[in-house]
Amino acid sequence: MGMMDLLYHTYEYAYEAKDAELIENYQMAQISATAPIEVWITENGEFAGASYISDKNRQKISIPCTEKSSGRSGKNPVPHPLFDKLTYLAGDGTAYKIDNQKAHCTYMQNLRMWCGSKWGNPYVKTVLCYLEKKTLLQDLERTGILGEPKSKEFDKRLEEVVRLGIRRDLQTDLELWREKSIQEDFRNYLSLSQGEKDFCYFSGQMETVSENHPKSIWNRNANAKLISANEKENRGFVYSGRFETANQAAQISYEASQKIHNALKWLIHKQGIPIGDKILIAWGVDGSNQEDMFGSTDGFLGKDEDEGEKEAVADTQVEFAQRLKKAIYGKEQDLGHNEKIAFLVLEATTKGRLSVSYYQEYGFIQYAQLMKTVERWHFAHSWKYDWYDARKGAWKSRIMAPSIFDIAEFAEGVERDVKGGKVKGDGKKKKIESNEKILGNTIVRLLPCVLEGRAVPEDISRKLLAKACHPLCYSEANWNKLLKITCSVIRTKYKEVGSMEINKDSIDIPYNYGRWLACAHEIERRALRSASEKRETNAMRLFTKYAEHPNKYMAIVQSKIQVYETKLGQKAYWLQNEKYRISQQLNQNPLEKLVAARHLDGRMILGFEAQMETFQKKEEKEAAAGGEANERIEEQN
Repeated sequence: MGMMDLLYHTYEYAYEAKDAELIENYQMAQISATAPIEVWITENGEFAGASYISDKNRQKISIPCTEKSSGRSGKNPVPHPLFDKLTYLAGDGTAYKIDNQKAHCTYMQNLRMWCGSKWGNPYVKTVLCYLEKKTLLQDLERTGILGEPKSKEFDKRLEEVVRLGIRRDLQTDLELWREKSIQEDFRNYLSLSQGEKDFCYFSGQMETVSENHPKSIWNRNANAKLISANEKENRGFVYSGRFETANQAAQISYEASQKIHNALKWLIHKQGIPIGDKILIAWGVDGSNQEDMFGSTDGFLGKDEDEGEKEAVADTQVEFAQRLKKAIYGKEQDLGHNEKIAFLVLEATTKGRLSVSYYQEYGFIQYAQLMKTVERWHFAHSWKYDWYDARKGAWKSRIMAPSIFDIAEFAEGVERDVKGGKVKGDGKKKKIESNEKILGNTIVRLLPCVLEGRAVPEDISRKLLAKACHPLCYSEANWNKLLKITCSVIRTKYKEVGSMEINKDSIDIPYNYGRWLACAHEIERRALRSASEKRETNAMRLFTKYAEHPNKYMAIVQSKIQVYETKLGQKAYWLQNEKYRISQQLNQNPLEKLVAARHLDGRMILGFEAQMETFQKKEEKEAAAGGEANERIEEQN
């Protein structure tokens, strides 16, 4: 019960700290509801007015609930104590040919029992007085809220929740859904009406046990429950194993269940991260957010405003390592000796069930090791990423590890046009789209890579590599990002050539084939730019075939770029020399190995990217010396 225990103590901590959102929306015996129909009555229980709230943000309120009503489902749902759907509150349904007599009678019976107890609230008694007149539908029809009987609008209104308030003559109007005395009186009334006590597996004490646990934990799957059993309805049809009853498997008190589920709802609303069809919650006992561990290193480190620009945009491995260690050390100091942090992924396996796809928690002792593991991830998978800062009108660079969300998105997704989005060039903006379920599963598989130090699954690396070898399937911006993410992921597998700097001494065949192709691409790219042409180079067009049969397509690419070498003239000499030196490195290998090279692995991508990074640095120096400073901006866009 580690997860349950941590959620319970998280709720206790937040409640003692008087967290405003938790106290207002996530107290015991309360549930969040969408209540767009607002009815006002007088202090004498007469109708005073009504309105329909269209603003979705204002529709959300917290309403009292019982154990059964908070988890209600099926054909005979239990009504909430005070605020509920119009079909429950309307006593004049017969006049409108609505079959709601059973629901309304049950609701009114429960309301009378509450009002007749010693915890009967005077405001609730006013509501009871009004509803006993059985004129709610008539009153709403006069205000124009209901619409025509039997119409779609009318049927929709019957399924919407009604909130009630009291109009007072000498005082301000009273919004009953915010009235603290109603909430307190109902909790006291509920404690009197609860059943016999039994042994709670969570606390180890004799307490009132919950048999119907809350739903509406996660809005995406509102009916899914974390703790549930339907053995009573399916006795004889469901295999129960060694248990004869559901309580033998799990038996939790009402108080513990409420606090655990409300803490989970609060955390999901506050800092839940959707990952495909799942939800990720990373938190500490104090409710602190730990999600930055899974983002890029840029987000994990943050930016120290007191530090100079040089450290904030570090572009060397040494500066990067120093910033990373500083951030890791700072996070180690953030955790108190008695605190814990946890990482939880929930998934709705069916419409009625929530499952835990991943869970890990760390105490103070394990936290230091966790930070070292996270540090190794960010350092081992770092690469140089570039982006254009439109505000400052300049290119920025930062060494960082990509987020696991970006890794999963590019590994599983395909590029699609954004409707209505436009950029320079082809006139269409592109984005990466993927199946939600597949994306969520991939992210869950990547979590242990960051938190537990496991290697990136081989199939994910292969997918990234395969997609990186198809540049024509992506826009230039997306392919460049894919290329860098691929290098970040596979560099640990090829340590000899996994550096961001060129290994000029390496005679590795795939690595140098990649470098050679980068030279051919750069020659043609510069020639096209000089002629004010914008199209794909032959190196990009033949990239996929070159990776499959490098020796054959090396000669084809060379024949196609000769004309561009001639056009550039002396400007191409240094590129030709670089290409020649790479060829010399390749020729140090036996001829039969060069001829037999097929289906180049990730070393080709590493060589291509490292060589292109060298060209970029040279181009930046040329621009700083008065060259074509803004050409990269036009090409990227």
